[in-house]
Order: sequence, then structure tokens, then C-alpha cells
Amino acid sequence: MSEDIKKINNEELEAVAGGNDGITPSDQIHNLAYFVEHKVDHLPAGTGLVMTTTHSGRGSVMPGHYFRNGDTILVHSRYWEGGCFLVFDKGEYGYVDAQYVR
Repeated sequence: MSEDIKKINNEELEAVAGGNDGITPSDQIHNLAYFVEHKVDHLPAGTGLVMTTTHSGRGSVMPGHYFRNGDTILVHSRYWEGGCFLVFDKGEYGYVDAQYVR
């Protein structure tokens, strides 16, 4: 095997992938470096905080993503929408009601 293997740089990779949006080569919304730990708090007794697929009230509840007062969750420090925080849990991204996160 005498084939030369060429490593491509980020610019070449972006060209092959269709370019980037001009902000950065990486997706900042899904970059885990922007997620910080917060605590779930102020939930009414006997209730839990669920993660949903969208920030609006029409999002589907994501099974397996249920939080109680005192639980630690990873919240995006720069992105929120419609009174909800973007969170990362168990390999998935979703939204939680911001009023129950401190």
C-alpha cells in the first residue's frame, strides 16, 4: 500500500460538508463546553420537571428525562428560548421550564 493519505484541514472539511454559517466551525448550541451545572428547585411537592423536545408548550415529553428538586442538570449558559433552558441529559438535548432551575 503505497498510497499517500492526505489529511484535510478544517477549511477543506467545511467545503466538503457544505461550509459553515460564518459563526464558527462548530455548532455552538450543541457544544458541551457551553453547558454548566444548575440545580432543579422550587417544584411543587410531588411533581417533577420533564424535558421536552421543543421550548413551546407543544413539545413532546422525552421519556427518561425526569428531574426532582435538588437534581443537578446541565444547562446551556448562552442559549434559552421561550422561558425554557436548553439542557443536555443522557446524551440528548431538550428543554426544561426555566422557572424551576437555579
